Amino acid sequence: MAFAPALGYADCLPDESLALSCALSGGGHLSLCWTPQQARLTYDKKPDLPAEVRVPLGDVTGLTASDSASSTLRGPGASYEVYVSGQVGGMNQIQDGGGSSSFACTFGTVSGSLAALNDAAIYAPTSKEK
Repeated sequence: MAFAPALGYADCLPDESLALSCALSGGGHLSLCWTPQQARLTYDKKPDLPAEVRVPLGDVTGLTASDSASSTLRGPGASYEVYVSGQVGGMNQIQDGGGSSSFACTFGTVSGSLAALNDAAIYAPTSKEK
């Protein structure tokens, strides 16, 4: 897993597919993009303080139901659970040693679907299998 400050909110890169994008209720933006090799999450930890997390695609676990979905990016030290149900979405950052942060999407700004990411992650090797 890589964690680095980002220069600012960026859309998906040319080789990436959009899984989820939204405006955060506290200001800023959340975006989850993926390729067959990795998932990339960008979000504003605080307004004007963006961050980026990258994990191998196999380190994403997902749950897709008819009316909701979630994808969890698992890395050393923390997990990042992105969720969506209709126009309600957001992210929970959960530290391994305890503590968490939640980021809610502004209602009506959610776009994308986690289903394709979740399906692709099932068949991708985890970082422990490489």
